[in-house]
Amino acid sequence: MKDLPAIAALYAEVDNFLDSLRDPASRSPGDTIQQKLRINDQAYFVLAWGQLESAIDDACRRAIDKGRSHRDWRQRRSWSLYNPQDRRLSGLRFEDRAALVLDPDTEGREYALAMQHYNIRNQIAHGTLLPQRIDVTAVIEQFFVIQAALTT
Repeated sequence: MKDLPAIAALYAEVDNFLDSLRDPASRSPGDTIQQKLRINDQAYFVLAWGQLESAIDDACRRAIDKGRSHRDWRQRRSWSLYNPQDRRLSGLRFEDRAALVLDPDTEGREYALAMQHYNIRNQIAHGTLLPQRIDVTAVIEQFFVIQAALTT
């Protein structure tokens, strides 16, 4: 997530610029600038999401490597099913990759938050823009919280 601070800074710059173009008398959802702000939010959300997804994939690769190298075969056997060198991590769905490095069963706040953002990412990336704006600055802060919870 080394590029996330730069992405956040550029998002703020573009968001502030677009907001400065808005006519204070026209803040309706149909306003052209409002639409641009909404689309800009979603574009930067997907860009920032890629940083988090990459961090989760990297943590998953480390967890698989660690599991595959365990001395005890009873610990190692299930990890051998996965190839950490495979670009798609042996076809693991994102939910499964996240579950290997974030705890989904206990309080699981970070896992649940990651899944919530993953669903938003899917909606946007598959062509359905959200009707409302996204607080990208707050989302990026949440991405850092999720990253801090990653375990291998």
